[in-house]
Amino acid sequence: MEYTPEEDREWEQESVQVEREWLVEYVLDIPEEGEAVRMITILRGAQMSDVQSRLYDILRSQYASHQRLDVTVIRMEPVDMRTDVAMFEIGGTYQP
Repeated sequence: MEYTPEEDREWEQESVQVEREWLVEYVLDIPEEGEAVRMITILRGAQMSDVQSRLYDILRSQYASHQRLDVTVIRMEPVDMRTDVAMFEIGGTYQP
């Protein structure tokens, strides 16, 4: 077996899709109930299409008894790991 240094395998690591967190904001309208609910959730996926599939799978399982669901995705973006702590705490107390 031949040894391959890490530097030579760098291109392999770059081509691998890393799963990350996505913020998904959407409006769920259930025509049978006549009301729309705005929701926000965090889902994991490598690409936007993966996240979309997961969202629809979750909604299908949660609302299996409903014949129709209208879903309007307002925002779907990767979560940025850089956060500003000052936005969440003022004097050591959580501020929404």
